[in-house]
Amino acid sequence: MFKELRKIFWQLIIGKGVKLASKEKYEERLSICRDNPCGVYKNPLKLKLFENCGECGCFLRTKNRIDEYYIECPHGWWPKNK
Repeated sequence: MFKELRKIFWQLIIGKGVKLASKEKYEERLSICRDNPCGVYKNPLKLKLFENCGECGCFLRTKNRIDEYYIECPHGWWPKNK
């Protein structure tokens, strides 16, 4: 039930037809961002909700959840979408 509610929420917020990343891909991306290989990771309030990319300004929990061709790390650290 929770997964369906979450999917409906994402469709309302982002738009219908947006593919969501698998849990594995989401976790992999977050791990890369939190490791901060590029030096631009930001978390000013030390809360996961406010983690963002200092390069593009995106909130990581939102950006990492989307699995579309136009979503990528600005520094190229994420594996390419297939």
